[in-house]
Order: sequence, then C-alpha cells, then structure tokens
Amino acid sequence: MLTEREAYLASLLALGRKKKHVSAAASLVCQVIRLVEPMNANEVSEDEIGKASARWMNESLSVSRDSQSRRGETFRAIARAWFRFLGSYVPPSQPFCRFRSLHAEFVVAMRDQFGYLSASIRASSLPTLRFLVWVSERHGHLSAIRQSDVDTFLDEGRRRGWAHQTVKCNCQALRTFFRYAEQRGWSYEGLSRTIKAPIMRVPASQPPSPPWKAVRRMIDGLNASNPAHCRAKAILLLASVYGMRSCEISRLALEDLDWDNEILTVHRAKRGRLQQFPLQYEVGQSIIDYLRKVRPPSRFRNVFLTLHTPHRPVHHLAQSMWRLLRLGAFLDTPCGMHSLRHACATELLKQGSSLQAIADLLGHRSMRSVSIYAHCDSLALRKVADFSLREVS
Repeated sequence: MLTEREAYLASLLALGRKKKHVSAAASLVCQVIRLVEPMNANEVSEDEIGKASARWMNESLSVSRDSQSRRGETFRAIARAWFRFLGSYVPPSQPFCRFRSLHAEFVVAMRDQFGYLSASIRASSLPTLRFLVWVSERHGHLSAIRQSDVDTFLDEGRRRGWAHQTVKCNCQALRTFFRYAEQRGWSYEGLSRTIKAPIMRVPASQPPSPPWKAVRRMIDGLNASNPAHCRAKAILLLASVYGMRSCEISRLALEDLDWDNEILTVHRAKRGRLQQFPLQYEVGQSIIDYLRKVRPPSRFRNVFLTLHTPHRPVHHLAQSMWRLLRLGAFLDTPCGMHSLRHACATELLKQGSSLQAIADLLGHRSMRSVSIYAHCDSLALRKVADFSLREVS
C-alpha cells in the first residue's frame, strides 16, 4: 500500500504536522497494516483495532505500565486516522438512549443560550449523557426519574471506582441538566435541588499557592530572547498581576487591548461579565514584546497562539506552562496556573487590600469566594490572637 501511505503522509504534512510526528506515523502505519485483520476488508471496527493494539503491546517491550499504555493509545489513534483516510473506519455504535434528542437540545442551549465555554459544555454533557443512557433502561420518560435513581447511579459509579471528585462532577452536571429540564417541563419541579454532592471532610488549609517572591523570581528569570519564554512571561504576568484564569487568558483578543487609553478588558469566565483595568506597564510591555517578536500573522484574533504550525489559539495554557510551573527550577513546590491567581490574592491581602477589593479584582460577586484568603495571612491572625482586652474597661 505504498501509494496510499504516501498520500496519507502527504495529507499530514499539509495539515501542518511536525516532521517528527509524520515520521512516527509512517512507522506505525506499517505496523497497523501488518497487525489489523482483515486488512483488505471494506470496514474496520474499533474492536479489530483494539485487538491489533494488544498484539502490538505484547510484541514491544516497555519499561513501565504507563508508557506501554501510552504506546497503545498512540497505536489506536494512528490506526483510526489511517482507516478514516482510507474510508474504511467504522466508529463504535452509540448505546441506546431514548433521551438523546433532549440531550442534544440541552447541549445547544448551553452553547447558544447560556454562553458556556466548550470545556464547561463537555464537563456537563458527557456525565449527563452517561446518566441518560443508564436511565433509559429503567424509565420511558424524564418525569418518572426521582432522586433514588440518581443515588443508585452514583452508587454504581462508586463501586466501579469513581473518586470523590468524579462523583462531585457528575452531581454538578446532573444539577445543571435537570435545572434546564425543569424549565422545559421535562421533569418534575425540584429534582435539581435534591441532587447534592457528598461532603468530604478535609483538614482546613490555605489555598496552595507559591510565595509571591518565588513568582517574581520565576518571571524575572525568563529569557526574553526565547520565543516560548517571551510568550510565557506575558501569560504569567496576566495570571499573577490581574488574577486571570487560564480560559480568560486564552480568550483574550487583540481588541481587548486598548493601547491608546492603556485599558485591558477581561471577559470573565463565569456569567460572562466584562471588567476593565488599567494596563500595568510591565504587563503591557511584555505583551508588546510578544506581539512584535513571537506572534505570527494569523486570521485568529486571539492574542496567544501556538508556537508551532499550524498556528492556532492556545486553549490549554496549563499544558503550555507545564515546564515552568512544575518542572522548572524557579518554584520550590510544583503548582498550576490557577495557583498564580491564589498568589495574587494572598499578596494583595498582605499588602492591606480589603476582601471586597480582592473580590472585585478577581471577578467575584461576593466576598464568600475570597474569604478563604483571610486564613493565609498568618502574621495578621497571630497579632489578633495576641491582642488582649484586659486593659479595656
């Protein structure tokens, strides 16, 4: 199948894939052709690809179970792409779900009516569809679903090994769906309020965040001549100075930077609020350096694009900042992008800012979300504890 393989690899190069990826794909496609049976059939199912992947992993030696699992996933991904190119891949059939049309309407409402981000839509739609597939075998109408059905579904998930966070995410997704279902008259009123995630008692502790000096040392240690560091400096300053979330930084557009008036517009991830801030000099200068030296010309209006072709908006900043935040030598304790938001709030509190001012900066509507930072200033709390009312009459 030399002609087909050459055409497939040429299509990968046309899509902007790196030569290293195309080279690896060329090698794996030969193994796919050898191991997938029957190769000359017009249709290849996911089950046949899985069997070929198992044979491939048995033949190849691996140092650890994790690396062997990744090799299997890579083999299956290449096999799917190859057979899609040939037009012979048959995706697995969807499980029966009598409520699939209602679920599709719910997904459209999250996107068009409520303005959810794509990540939030996935977080709500996938657990909801899993529950609707499960409940289709028990009820013919959503109005027949009760709290006991939700409890049974979650209990079965726990027996399959769901972690506490998984149960919590499923509860949140089901609350969102049934809240919409109640508005549409699909289910009985009040079901969404009865779905509550189990409480896991954990010792009270301060939010995990690096010290502000360590954050500044990390930012100052970046090499501006390195394209990755130049982009990272602008991203990290936005996260640490303005407390912006990763999704808010990834959605930042060129139109949100008013250079004439030195104003930064932030589209908050929650409830779609807009906030405007004075553009701090260091942050503005780092963005200008990135735009002039690193950012390629593109039809996309997002400020931050991928460094390699094809240049697209960076949707997963946490992965882009992985080496700096978790594998770098700047921080004593590995952390993530969101911890810089905590570091910003904690430092503002130490500098004497009020909780209301911190809540306004971070885009919270109430002080409940930022009250936890009051526990971080241990020196101030110690002064309060040492204060004596003995001399007060």
